[in-house]
Amino acid sequence: MTTIRLSTTTPRTLRPHRLRHRLRNACHPLLGFLSVAALLTAPTTPASADTRSAGVSTETLVKSAAAWDQTGYTVYPPGIPEPTLVRITLAPNTRLAWHTHPMPAIGYVASGQLTVERADNGVQRSFAAGQTITELVDVPHRGWTGDAGAELLVFYARSVRQPLSVASPDAEKLADEERVKTPRD
Repeated sequence: MTTIRLSTTTPRTLRPHRLRHRLRNACHPLLGFLSVAALLTAPTTPASADTRSAGVSTETLVKSAAAWDQTGYTVYPPGIPEPTLVRITLAPNTRLAWHTHPMPAIGYVASGQLTVERADNGVQRSFAAGQTITELVDVPHRGWTGDAGAELLVFYARSVRQPLSVASPDAEKLADEERVKTPRD
């Protein structure tokens, strides 16, 4: 069994009560999550030591400043951060309604396949098990599964009381139905 020892020496500026105060007042919803992740993955031995023997490895699955279609992200939502991780299970041959997300979100396709589409220009992209999806922000889109369905793990960088998604009933008007067709249209 490998034991991981965290340093008990804490610099004066990072005492727990001060850190909590800073995190509580932070505008960046992921700051707390990323700070904890950095502490858990930071080496606790001198820089010259080999940390591979500690039995810990990390892999960045996605790091992006843009959504799946290269639409750039701008700002995080204001308010008290409430990062949320949701498991979404979609039955085979399910089509989601047009919707938007008011905050950045990252999805991981745990199983199956999901195809996503923008309402305004019809751009589509498919994601299979093991791939990540950087969601569009404030852009109407929809998704659908094939015969296998899909299971997603989606992390939403939201603030308190912010909805995970918002219906876009007018998105159908944006989509030129002669140009934008899904397999079930």
